[in-house]
Amino acid sequence: MSTRPTCALTLLCVVQGCERFAFTATLPLFVLYLHHRHGFTESAALLIFGLFNALSYVGGLPGGMLTDRKLGPTTGLLLGAALLTLGNALLASDITPLLWPAMVVLIAGHSLFRPSMATLIGSCGTDDAQRNRSFLIQYLAINIAGIVGPLCAECAWAGAHWPRLFTVATLVMLLGALLLAMLASRLAQAEAIRPSTHHADHCDAHTRDRWHAVWLLSALAVVFWLTALQPGGSLALFAESNTARSITLNGHSVSIGPTDFASLHGLLVIVLLPCWGLFASWLRHYDAEPSTPLKMVWGYVLTAAAFALLAAASLRYGDAARVSPAWLFGCYVLLSIAELFLGPLTMSLVTRLAPAGRSGQAIGLWFAAGAIGNLAAGLLGLLWARWPHHRFFAALAAVSLLAAAVLLHWSARIEAALRTRGGRS
Repeated sequence: MSTRPTCALTLLCVVQGCERFAFTATLPLFVLYLHHRHGFTESAALLIFGLFNALSYVGGLPGGMLTDRKLGPTTGLLLGAALLTLGNALLASDITPLLWPAMVVLIAGHSLFRPSMATLIGSCGTDDAQRNRSFLIQYLAINIAGIVGPLCAECAWAGAHWPRLFTVATLVMLLGALLLAMLASRLAQAEAIRPSTHHADHCDAHTRDRWHAVWLLSALAVVFWLTALQPGGSLALFAESNTARSITLNGHSVSIGPTDFASLHGLLVIVLLPCWGLFASWLRHYDAEPSTPLKMVWGYVLTAAAFALLAAASLRYGDAARVSPAWLFGCYVLLSIAELFLGPLTMSLVTRLAPAGRSGQAIGLWFAAGAIGNLAAGLLGLLWARWPHHRFFAALAAVSLLAAAVLLHWSARIEAALRTRGGRS
């Protein structure tokens, strides 16, 4: 990778880290903020939070189309970062009437920031392997910020100091926006590949094939989002009520709880990501690395195995019993490996499949699937108290296996669509 793309990738990962820090610092406390500071009932706060999160993902589709057709990804990223800074600043002002305008500004900011960031990350790789590597490095930045953000938020928020919490988020996001404004010239000039009107209107068979592949990956992404949200839902509940609360190390009892497992997930991704990078390089050296679609198939299979593990634990010991933390630890290890295959690699594949100048729109479809996945996770959560745990986890395993089977069936066509762009899959 040349010096310029490396500098651009470093800048983008730092800015991505700032955005994730601000997002993860405020998101876990947002329901409490709405309830305690603005007087919403718990149910109303949860509903508002769900709508806010869903609209932030759905907005990626019109946001991506706007950056493709008018703004360009660099301008879209700058504008998105500025809007996210402004939105957090409005909340930091602690003026009640500014709550709704702040949320609208934040939704608009995420709608521009997410697809623009993905488009620019994709432009940092000169070949498919480097593009995958770029998205994996971005994912590392996301997870590091996702661990640091909540820890800093706990200190800033202590004693319900809401303005201080949002001030911290504002300052971090402002740092990212200023870095972008000063160093934007180092970003790959992805605007240069925006299509003319003639290209935008032209739709040959190859273009249709690529769009069909993008739609398929976005549809399957609903399953990815559904399962990726379980650490904050069913797995947290399983850790609280169905997992032993201590382990013995060197003769000493160590207490563990749901928050420990939640932190474990992010740490596992950080540890496993470089391990996978080394293993992938070794496979590539012997020309044995599987294609990206096949890696994703394995991602869905590993996801199914993770939930099948907990289904087996619930069947063996009873749905109401407490089981060894090793079962949940094994589930998180499998989910973390699967997430590396299904998160960054899917975004990389979508940007590779997107017709020229339409990466923002394509990645916007993938983020829109995130909104549907959030909704599906919420609806499935209603069954947690009604179904025995083994059935709940078995359902998640089954839908993941179904996604793997569908992707495996279509993988040859996806790889053929990739070859129409002249690159390896």
